[in-house]
Amino acid sequence: MAWKYTSEVFQISAGAQEGAPNTFDQTTINLNLDSLSREILIIQYCDLNVFPADLVAGFATSATANLSDSSQTSTSTLANSRVIATATNIVEYDGVAAVSMTNAEPVFGNYGESPLFITATDDLFLSVLGNGNVQAKNAQVRIWARRARADADTYAAILTSQFN
Repeated sequence: MAWKYTSEVFQISAGAQEGAPNTFDQTTINLNLDSLSREILIIQYCDLNVFPADLVAGFATSATANLSDSSQTSTSTLANSRVIATATNIVEYDGVAAVSMTNAEPVFGNYGESPLFITATDDLFLSVLGNGNVQAKNAQVRIWARRARADADTYAAILTSQFN
């Protein structure tokens, strides 16, 4: 793939919050990419956090979030090729003891020439969804990225992969 960087590394930050407990919500992050110039975004690292699930006696509760380059109707996993990063927090509480598990993927960044994700779409989407919680959950993301201009073949390949 051939591209030429047109910016240094910069950060994009955003947040999403459920409108009510246990309801899917999504925030659109506009990238303002210039399609006429075949501009792409090279994502090098992504830090995604979701607020902890609630302690509810006798129930397993969860809070999940994901960053994607396509609009979602629910949070998804890395098995979805359009998902860039995921974060999950699960709490199981039987009224006596609680166990919590937190996971965020990917767990490392790559600042070399092998990017985490490349997108030519104009928007990214940050999604959040709780399950069994009393309080609404939210998610936050910080992305480290660079803008670049792709050659025609590379740009076409990126667009084709994103719309299939």
